[in-house]
Amino acid sequence: MNKASIFNIIRAAVVVGALVGVLAAPGAASAAGRDSDGDGLKNGFEINWSHTNPNRADSDRDGLKDGKENPDKDGLTNKQEQKMQSLGVHDDPLDADSDNDDTIDGDEDEDHDDLDDEGEFESGTDPEDADSDNDGVDDGDADEDCDDVDNENEDEVGLKPRDADSDNVGTIDGDEDSDGDGMSDGDEADMDAGIHDDGDIGGDGGDVIGDGGDSTDINDDGTLIDDSDA
Repeated sequence: MNKASIFNIIRAAVVVGALVGVLAAPGAASAAGRDSDGDGLKNGFEINWSHTNPNRADSDRDGLKDGKENPDKDGLTNKQEQKMQSLGVHDDPLDADSDNDDTIDGDEDEDHDDLDDEGEFESGTDPEDADSDNDGVDDGDADEDCDDVDNENEDEVGLKPRDADSDNVGTIDGDEDSDGDGMSDGDEADMDAGIHDDGDIGGDGGDVIGDGGDSTDINDDGTLIDDSDA
């Protein structure tokens, strides 16, 4: 075999190798974007971020799918942290405070709407859009389930922003009186009085007004009346 033939064989091999690489690259990218095990996480995220098995929905076999796990205990599941990454926020599912600002990822408020990222997912709103539905009301002030308690207050006290009757007792959340101070949770939310603090805003052992009495919204009109002598 002469030198020209050997050169042609080598050149053909190089061309074939290049073609194989070009054809394989899209396949690799596609594989990284797939969710092979149906756990809510893309293969690439499982390999590079959550370090879970992209071919096993429950990598640690604890009965919880990988997408619902929260390994760093920051209030956001792996799937939610993946969503944050898709929105341009580089949350790390294995680091509770991804940006090292002393605020855990779930408590961050990326869009400054008074609703933290965890609360946005609970409310079904966009963590990167202060007014997700463009109705002129910030997500924190919105009331997704129309129970007279806004999303921010529901999130802060552990209620469900998309369930008007979070505890399923037949009374909407806004009509409940969680702290037993005679004022409904809805009225307290309207006045920023504190749904679960017995109305003692000042922490002085008093009531909403801070006069030591039992000021309540007797007339249900948002006006506090001191009924301590009633």
